[in-house]
Amino acid sequence: MKKKFVIVGISLLVITSITSIAFANQKEPKQNPRPDWIKPGKPETVSTPNSGQYLYPDNSFKNERQLIKKNYVIKGKLKENLNLKGLRLIRYSQYIDILKADNGDVVQDMQIHPNRLVWVAFIEAPEGIEINQKNTGTVKYKKSKITIVFDAETGERFATSVAEMS
Repeated sequence: MKKKFVIVGISLLVITSITSIAFANQKEPKQNPRPDWIKPGKPETVSTPNSGQYLYPDNSFKNERQLIKKNYVIKGKLKENLNLKGLRLIRYSQYIDILKADNGDVVQDMQIHPNRLVWVAFIEAPEGIEINQKNTGTVKYKKSKITIVFDAETGERFATSVAEMS
């Protein structure tokens, strides 16, 4: 009888050992696997998207007749006491360069191709301006320079920049 219990006990021990070794050798799937296009040993790039992945692709091959007309970009959108100083058709990358020269730090929208044509409106608010913020109410600026960027193809507003003038 004792031999039977010893044999059963050893058999259970062997089966338990084999089972635990089998489970230990199974690979657990990675929680956040690396994409296939990233080669091992190469750094991942965060700020440079694939050229074909732009929500707003390059349209610099289009001429001005194929885009939204200059007169319709800002028409009816200026508040009282604002002076339109200029409206230029430029590439998005040129707009980023203008902002860098004026303000220093700039957050570039990586969904817009650098060669995408945009209308940039340069506006002055000599008496200042109040701007409604989403969560903080209204912000009052003194004499200011406002830059608004519109997509030249769709008319969509991409960005607005306000800088107080001294």
